Amino acid sequence: AKASASAEQWRMRADMMARSDAYAMAYDDYVRALKLDPSSQPTLEGLTRTAVLTSRAQDALGWVRSLTAEHPSVFARIATSKLLAAAGFRADAVQVAQEACNAEPRTAAACDQLASLHADAGNRGALEAVVQTLETVAPGRASTHYYAAAAAFLAGDAQTALARARQAIAADAKYAAAYDMAGAAHTKLGQPDLARQAFQTSLQFDPHDSTAYTNLGLLALAAGRRDEAIDYFAEALWLTPDADAARRGLDEARR
Repeated sequence: AKASASAEQWRMRADMMARSDAYAMAYDDYVRALKLDPSSQPTLEGLTRTAVLTSRAQDALGWVRSLTAEHPSVFARIATSKLLAAAGFRADAVQVAQEACNAEPRTAAACDQLASLHADAGNRGALEAVVQTLETVAPGRASTHYYAAAAAFLAGDAQTALARARQAIAADAKYAAAYDMAGAAHTKLGQPDLARQAFQTSLQFDPHDSTAYTNLGLLALAAGRRDEAIDYFAEALWLTPDADAARRGLDEARR
């Protein structure tokens, strides 16, 4: 069965392993699938996601670059950008994402990646420019509302950020990042109970969201629930060992 398995079958097996947290096996299966079909968008996305979770970004970057060299696509560029960012090459990641976003015909997912990099860096001006592009390319998309919310949040406008996050949720109720943004806005507006609900909802759709665990830890710490905070911070660090905010929160909770 393995000898005759197709690219899609290896990819589906990898998806199954990833959902079971068997990341090492999932990673190997995604690589097998990519070798058979270097143009597969779901395989590129799965390999990238698993590589980031297992801190194998540089290894995966080598596979993506070598296997997609003869089959270049916008999705290969998106994967390359994500892996470059995870490996610490942020400037290169931005450049690749910018090229992918500018390629015609425009692909919303490529502009999403560029927006993500600018949002993570807190670069509001650059983020707002990408949001304008997204408003033209995919005005009703959940990610467009989400990055508009992120830009508003960076500008200090928590109320607008919350409104756009709600629009993102209305467009796609399973878009986990929108709940994170809503939680951040509620926190800024002094609404900790609503913030907690939003972060917990985010984890229902993305249980590997270290940001949600970190924010839940901060809310628990602010409420004086130190043991609960320690558990949340530990979970965040298990998912993202170099998460500075979670590390600082854990140190504070222990003190």
